[in-house]
This record gives sequence, structure tokens and C-alpha cells, in this order.
Amino acid sequence: MSTIRVRSAASYWLAVPAAAWMLGVVVVPIVLLGWVSLWGGRSFSPASPLTLDNYAKFFANKTYLQLALSTVTHTVMLMAVTGVVGYAIAYFMTMKVKHPAWRLVLFLAFVVPFWTSTLIRGIAWVPFLGVNGVINQALMFTGATRSPVEAFLYSRFGISLAQVSLYTMMAAGPVIYMLNNIAPQLREAAMTLKAPPLVVFWRIVFPLTLPGVVIGQVLVFLNVMADFATVATVGGNKHAMLPNLVLLFYEGSQHRAASVVAVLLMACMLIGVIAAMKVVDIRRLGTER
Repeated sequence: MSTIRVRSAASYWLAVPAAAWMLGVVVVPIVLLGWVSLWGGRSFSPASPLTLDNYAKFFANKTYLQLALSTVTHTVMLMAVTGVVGYAIAYFMTMKVKHPAWRLVLFLAFVVPFWTSTLIRGIAWVPFLGVNGVINQALMFTGATRSPVEAFLYSRFGISLAQVSLYTMMAAGPVIYMLNNIAPQLREAAMTLKAPPLVVFWRIVFPLTLPGVVIGQVLVFLNVMADFATVATVGGNKHAMLPNLVLLFYEGSQHRAASVVAVLLMACMLIGVIAAMKVVDIRRLGTER
């Protein structure tokens, strides 16, 4: 047991390395982004006057606003799909698979793909979704279609399909942890009192796993909102979201516009996290006994 008291001088000194790291790699870059987004004038230099004109130009462009709305709508849809699929996977692995060896095999089957980068996993979907890809070959082999379906690759559907596969485990992982912490006696007591399985799930299991659901949805929300690689590889040049707009502005040396979009993207993420914490205070998880 630690002998260091809370709020003691030693505890503050131990927090200095982590605080310095967060200050250097998180706080300072965010402050610089906000500063650059406010630069006005024609010259791009620290001496430029600070103004809100860059934000006014963004909100005056209907295309950018539609892109922002499309990004948020797409993210909410992905959260709903991964939430349902992830919960079903978590429930099956925890409640239905009783043998520890099989549970380990299934867990590794879901986790091992995450050992590769998101870019590689996104590119791996291209051979599956293409005109001559695995999915089209399977559909033509079974007679479901006579010609290849072109709607899989370079489409919103293909982007959604790839991202669901990439981020479902993020939604399932915290739920698996919460399900493992539920005492079996609670469900047994409810079933002893003749409660139907659906009532047991809705009144006991789901409320106890709600913190895991919220944490998983926060992870999915943050990753989808920041995902430009999957959109670029699977969607091609036909579809884009706010992260791709940041990259486009940066490649065009429009640093002030890129900073504006980056700041707005971070603001959307912050609002999403705050909304999630209104449902469940995830800061208190692990502190209750």
C-alpha cells in the first residue's frame, strides 16, 4: 500500500513528469492551433493581427457546413451500429461462451487485427470491396447478382462498412469488462423471482454495463471524427469529411484554414465527450467500492 498522502508535496512532484508531457504534446499544440486560426492579414506570420475572419469565412461557406453536418451524422450512425454490434459481441463472449479456451480464442480473433495500423486495415478492405473483389465474386458465385456491384468501393457504404469493422471492438471492449464484473447472483436472484430474460437484461444487466457502453461510444466517436485514412483509401476522392478537409488545406499551404477546421473538429469532440459524461461520470469509474 502506498504511503504517499493525497495532495502531499511528494504526490505533486510525482505528477510533474506526466504534467510536463501533457503540456508539451497536448496543451501547447492546441494553443498554437487556436492562435494560428485567429491570424488575419495577408501575411502568414506571428505578427499577423488576431481576428475571427477565418471562422467567418468557414461558416459562410455552405459546402463546408454541409461537410461538417455530414461528418457528425456519419459519426452518430457509426456509433449506433458499432454500439449494437459491439454489445452483442460482448454479451455473446461473456455470457454465452463458457469455456475459457474458446473465450480466449474468440478474444484473440477480435484483438489481433488491432495490432496493425488503422491505415493498413483500411487499405485491406479495398480488395474485398472492389469490382473484382471478394464480396463481388461471392455474390456472383452464389447467383445473387450477374454483374459486379460498383457501390461497395469508393462509396459511403464502403466507408461505413470498413469503419464498423475497425471500431466495433472499441465499443465491445469496455462492455466486456463491465459484464465480467457483474455478480452472477444478481441475475440468478432475478430469475428465481420469475423475471423474464428480457426484464433481467433491461433492469439489471444493461444499467450495470452502461458505463462501459458510454466509454466505448466515446472511443468510437473520437476515432471516427478523426479518421481521414479510411475515408481517403476506401472512399477515394468522391467522399470527404472534416479531417480530410484539414489535410487538403494543409497540403495547399492554407494553414489558417486548416487550423480553423482543426479547432472546430476538436470543439465537436469536446462537446461529444461532455455530453457522454452527462450520461455517466466516467471519471468515477474504478473509485467506487
